Amino acid sequence: MPTPEELAFTARAKAHIDICNEQSTSAHAEDVALSALYAAARYGAYLCINGNGSGEQMAARRAEATLMFEEQFRQMFHDCYDEFASNFNPLKR
Repeated sequence: MPTPEELAFTARAKAHIDICNEQSTSAHAEDVALSALYAAARYGAYLCINGNGSGEQMAARRAEATLMFEEQFRQMFHDCYDEFASNFNPLKR
């Protein structure tokens, strides 16, 4: 049974996916994906402000923040990719 936090996480993710699917009706899916990645990158960078006391400290911790976001994205991407590959259905796009 999913926890309330897991349900909330999934609901937020679904809301973002729904927006992307809607935008894909009037734009190339690749452009929509890049816009979503840009938004996630911008929001992630914005969140890093709270963990730093100054712009200089934030700049010094860039590699650390990048690694954390890269690792999270890579794991999430691999999980989703593997799920789609194991349930591959070209008619279900």
